[in-house]
Amino acid sequence: HFVMEVTSEGIDQSRILGIDFDLKILTNITHDHLDYHKTFALYRKVKLGFMSEGLAHKIYPDDFHKEIITYPIQLMGDFNLLNIKAAAVALRHMGIADSGIRKALSSCLPPRGRLDNVDNGQSFLVLVDYVHTPDGLENVLNTAKKMAVARSGKLLVLFGCGGNRDGAKRPKMGHIASNIADTVVITDDNPRLENSSNILAEIVRGLTFGFKNYTVIADRKNAIQCVIDQAEDRDVVILAGKGHETYQILATETIHFDDREEAMHALATRPKIAV
Repeated sequence: HFVMEVTSEGIDQSRILGIDFDLKILTNITHDHLDYHKTFALYRKVKLGFMSEGLAHKIYPDDFHKEIITYPIQLMGDFNLLNIKAAAVALRHMGIADSGIRKALSSCLPPRGRLDNVDNGQSFLVLVDYVHTPDGLENVLNTAKKMAVARSGKLLVLFGCGGNRDGAKRPKMGHIASNIADTVVITDDNPRLENSSNILAEIVRGLTFGFKNYTVIADRKNAIQCVIDQAEDRDVVILAGKGHETYQILATETIHFDDREEAMHALATRPKIAV
């Protein structure tokens, strides 16, 4: 079997033209890639157009949302549970026995950079995640908030938005972060050729009215140190946006940058708090 992700740009640019798929899964349609498609309506049309064409077996969200998972899974979050459900429905259609589906999906581990735990013996959680869309941020932060509440701690989030990409999502992500997190640190993602301060200001513009517990630090290394220095016992810290990436694009320069490495350094140099 060959499994591939199909992007909306790939569909629109005919990069998959001539591939005869046996099975297609639509996981969702949310705010993404609008720097390319310009409007949500066009983005939706491209995705649904791909799903409607051809003789492939089609699996839509309504088809897998109702799937019942009775076995334990190792992936955190309601969004990952939906991914597991979609995979289960697809595997069953392919003729895989339920015992094989259970064995495979109950043993799945999170990929690097997806709710990736950074542990240096600290008393709070630090998680790195690649999430970089409004819907994704909301899903990840809702999961992290449940974890923080269960631990009787607070939720701290650090994130930014990429330059030369969809600007409409920036205030939306600011609004989502300030609605869910207790503390927000806004920083650079990959500014690319765009003015960093403009990106940060657009995120701030979306913060919930009256929300004051936020900090803007353009330098991502310093921002990570800041958010980790603020964390207390039982808190949950989310470093969002770059996940598995090991680089940062600043204007025309690409530098080495890994959120996991920076988090470990910040934990090691964090001021000791007197008990």
